[in-house]
Amino acid sequence: MARSQSARRGLAALFVAGAAAALFVVSRGKWSDAVIDSGREWIVPDALSQGALLYRDVDYWFGPLTPYAHAAFFRLFGSSFATLVVAGCAAALAALAALWIALVRVADRSAAFLWTALAVPALVFMPNAGGAVLGMGFRIWHAATFSLLAIAVAAGDDRRVLRWAGAGALAALAGLCRTEWGLAALSAAVLVVALRESGRGLARSLAVVAGGFLLVFCGVWSFFFARAGWDVLLRGEPVFLLRIPEATRSHVGLAGLRAWRTGSWNLLYSASVWLGVVLGIELLALRRVEPAGSRRLLYALAAALLVALGCAAMGAVPGPVLFSAAPLICLAALVEGGLGRRGGRSPDSAALAGFGWMGLIASHRRFFFIDDAPYVAPPLLFAFVCAAGLLLLAVRREPLPAARRRLSIAFGAALCVLVAFAFLGRFAAYASDERVAIRGTGGMLSARPELARQIEEVAGEVRRNTPAGAGLVVFPEGEVLNFLSQRPNRLRHKLYIPGYVTRENEDEIVGELERDPPAAIVLWPRPAGEYGEAPSAADPNSRLGRWIRAGYHAEPLPSDGRRRNGALLFLRNGA
Repeated sequence: MARSQSARRGLAALFVAGAAAALFVVSRGKWSDAVIDSGREWIVPDALSQGALLYRDVDYWFGPLTPYAHAAFFRLFGSSFATLVVAGCAAALAALAALWIALVRVADRSAAFLWTALAVPALVFMPNAGGAVLGMGFRIWHAATFSLLAIAVAAGDDRRVLRWAGAGALAALAGLCRTEWGLAALSAAVLVVALRESGRGLARSLAVVAGGFLLVFCGVWSFFFARAGWDVLLRGEPVFLLRIPEATRSHVGLAGLRAWRTGSWNLLYSASVWLGVVLGIELLALRRVEPAGSRRLLYALAAALLVALGCAAMGAVPGPVLFSAAPLICLAALVEGGLGRRGGRSPDSAALAGFGWMGLIASHRRFFFIDDAPYVAPPLLFAFVCAAGLLLLAVRREPLPAARRRLSIAFGAALCVLVAFAFLGRFAAYASDERVAIRGTGGMLSARPELARQIEEVAGEVRRNTPAGAGLVVFPEGEVLNFLSQRPNRLRHKLYIPGYVTRENEDEIVGELERDPPAAIVLWPRPAGEYGEAPSAADPNSRLGRWIRAGYHAEPLPSDGRRRNGALLFLRNGA
């Protein structure tokens, strides 16, 4: 019996691994936008791998752990987008391992395996949406991994002092990816400890957690304060959530609770649909074992469907139905775990509350309209853990052993179906994606055929018109051109979207250009209106625009009658 069960688990693991490998092949190069953010994820660790010091030599708004980890990969395997993908895959595997560890704290191993398997197509391969494999979400995935581990360790069973210190240290590592994630992970670990401890032991345990956090967090930052300077870190960069530019605070991706008037219907619609699915599964599984309870389930199912219809009538968008319920699922887990006193406050109830709290506050960037969108996938890791824990509680509440067994099997079968459909859906979406690989990126970046051709042509023109090693600056972003042309950006500032460029630092950027003028400047028509207003190099009346046009001349790009995308190449006068 045990041998056959082990064989089934091995076959299931092989199936998921094979499906993931096939999905990698089908989705290759289509994980992120070729212009937006992906190039920045390469250019920062590339500079670090060549000896630059983060913050002092490279403008960067987040913690140092992610870019220095990627710089280490670059030193080992070479600086390229292929290496970045290797690093992304390694981090994705670590995130899945952390998710499984978190899941076994609140669910059985079979459920943990299925939810981890679901995360592969649903989250890891979410397109253009957070970059588990390649994209702008590296530092959030890393932070989520350490946060999952921090909460799981805090809810462990033995070696209490080391466990508390380890939970604090792991939360600090999350904070070294993104400060707000570290603080959130610390608060979740503190919640777990508070639910598990009482009396004199509580104060000591909390002190150990805080000590582990401060030792790691402050120890690393003391190095950068000493080398880069206090002024740069406290006044020049919003690393510690200070002096965040208005353009960034008003960004649509940071809407948080401000979208509640319309987003609430999506939240309730999604929650009602998923609740209806769970109730339907219960009804089918228990109709013969508990006929008396079937009527109650039927009424509850009807109510859930009526709420979903009402939300749809009020304007809910069906598209985000898969993920928009995540905050409410996390809230339910927080309440269930925090109030779970049956048989005493066990590690799993405390862990469930911790994961629920973390998932709730990790969704702050996109609390409503949660679909395949940036910054969504890592917070959903916690929603998966919460959903698994809540389903197990639903099984445990059944009074009859036969009912518990049938319901557990039914939930497992439903998860198997969901995993299969998630893989099929991603396969279909990526297979129908018409983007083509951009030559020179190792097949790791792609774009629409016309755009890919234009990127290649502009990079080629830069190479032909500038000497090897000459500088190139791309406004407002498009660092893939630096990679393809093999022309570095030697400025400290390497990203020029609103927020990174403001009226306050425009003169500073112009000063950098004057001290080390690049041989070429490209104005790439990347719309950045979602970030608000800011000085633009494309505006000839801005200080940046006047400086470029005073010292550079426009170089005509080759044209064969095809529609151009509006990119402009400027070469330095007299160069």
